[in-house]
Amino acid sequence: MRRKLFGGVRLAILLLAGGNIAVASTAPEAGEKRKIEIELRLMFWAVAAGADDLPSGTPAPTPQVEDVQDLFLRRGRLILKAQASPRLEIYAQLGQDNVGSKVLRDDAGFRIKDLYVNYKRADALQLMVGQFKVPFLRQNLESGFNQLLVDRAALTALRPALEGSRDQGGMIWGSRGGFQYRVAAFDGSDQEDSNSASSLRGSARVSWNWFTPETGPGYTGTSIGEKRILQVGAQADAQNHRLDSKDDAGFTGLSRAYRAWAADLFYDQPFAGTWALTFEGAWLERRDDYDGPGVETREIGGYYAQAGLLLPGHLGPGRLQVVARFEDLDSGRGTVASGVRSRAAGLTYFGKGHGRKIQLDYTERRERPADLDNDAIRLSLITVF
Repeated sequence: MRRKLFGGVRLAILLLAGGNIAVASTAPEAGEKRKIEIELRLMFWAVAAGADDLPSGTPAPTPQVEDVQDLFLRRGRLILKAQASPRLEIYAQLGQDNVGSKVLRDDAGFRIKDLYVNYKRADALQLMVGQFKVPFLRQNLESGFNQLLVDRAALTALRPALEGSRDQGGMIWGSRGGFQYRVAAFDGSDQEDSNSASSLRGSARVSWNWFTPETGPGYTGTSIGEKRILQVGAQADAQNHRLDSKDDAGFTGLSRAYRAWAADLFYDQPFAGTWALTFEGAWLERRDDYDGPGVETREIGGYYAQAGLLLPGHLGPGRLQVVARFEDLDSGRGTVASGVRSRAAGLTYFGKGHGRKIQLDYTERRERPADLDNDAIRLSLITVF
């Protein structure tokens, strides 16, 4: 298990030594402001995990009787940004997740992740149309390539269906000073093939920043000691007549009124220019009221808190950060209840910011009422060109 987990370290060293060789842009003509940028992002994982980490529906042989060792491309992204005019930006993100993975389900091949047009009338009034991230939870609005630990908290996956954190629709949003708002309407993404009765999905998020404003559509998981940031946010997500393919067996095809609301906090504080503290936490409640008679309401809730300490000094060309996370999730349907608590500890080596880094973490999970063998060690290598 250790040989396979750490066999990727040699590959990590080679890739971390690489440079930004694949970034390209078109120089604008005199007096023009048009620009195209291209970026390639790669995230490799080596995982040693318990047998119960295999996703449901995994092909035979099942059940898994031994620990799982896996080495795979967790995320691959090709990003294109086009500044068509000072007010108009076109953004596309294409990619594939979990290629060849045992512990994560394949993400249906190479596909469009984001594709949208953003019209900026002013900083406080912008319109985004296309496929993009739902404005719900700061950690979902952070790139998977700049997370504090190897990956996001499980709390961020308490959204319905398999469309992930993205959906198709339009959003009015903007920033003024430290205040930012986002109000969006979506079609529910994966509902049209299986549910002709679903209504539009509505999502909204408001946040306030002290110290450093964050005015873009995405956030960072840590500024690596470069900025002082304090953000608090509140958000809601709702859709009527919704199906949920991630619901418990026997309930996935039932129509329901889905409601979720959450609050989150992010704090990034450099100290004396040598070390820095990053803290992030969120609380979420979700409620599914089924449309059919005699079906108990499903309620899910939980929270997570995580912190990272960027250590002073350098190790070679880069820096080290130690990280820890605690998470508690509970689910109930009438008298039936379940839950999971997770503790994780990790270490990140930043070779060149978020674009060249190695992350290692260990997660211990304890389920209720039946415990599972699903602790995991993950080694992640990120390289951006």
